[in-house]
Amino acid sequence: MSKRGRAKLDIDRSELSAAGGGTIWGRRPMKALSALLLVAALFGAACSSSKAGAGGLTEVRATDDKCEPAKTTFVAGKQSFEIQNDGKQVTELYVYGKDDTVIGEVENVGPDTSRKLTVDLKPGSYELACKPGQTGRGIRAPITVS
Repeated sequence: MSKRGRAKLDIDRSELSAAGGGTIWGRRPMKALSALLLVAALFGAACSSSKAGAGGLTEVRATDDKCEPAKTTFVAGKQSFEIQNDGKQVTELYVYGKDDTVIGEVENVGPDTSRKLTVDLKPGSYELACKPGQTGRGIRAPITVS
C-alpha cells in the first residue's frame, strides 16, 4: 500500500496494450460509440423542421405614403419581417394571402419605432400591407414565395 492508503499496482505497458490499448473498454466500443454519435447527428439534421433558405429577417420601411420591403421573393417556411416606421402616423403591417386572408399582422407601430412579425409561408403569392393611420386597405407590396 502507498502512504495514502491506496494499493499500488505494478502493470507493464505491454499488458495494457494487449488488453485493449489501455482503456477500460478497449477500442471497439469507442468506434461503435463514434459511429452511433455520427448517425444521431445525421438523423437530427435530417429531421430538422427548418428548411434551407427559409427564415432570416427582412426589413420593411414604412412611411405615410410608402411600404418598401427590402426584398420581394422568399423561400417557403418561416419568414420574419421588421417594420420600421419612418412616417408620422402610427402604422400596422399585414401579410395577406389569397382573397385578403390575414396570414399575420403587427399593430401599433409608432413613429420612429420598429416591430417584428414572423409568419410561416407556403409557396404562393402574398401582399405586405403597411397601414398608416391604421385604416383602409393600406399601401401594398406584392411578394412571392417559392
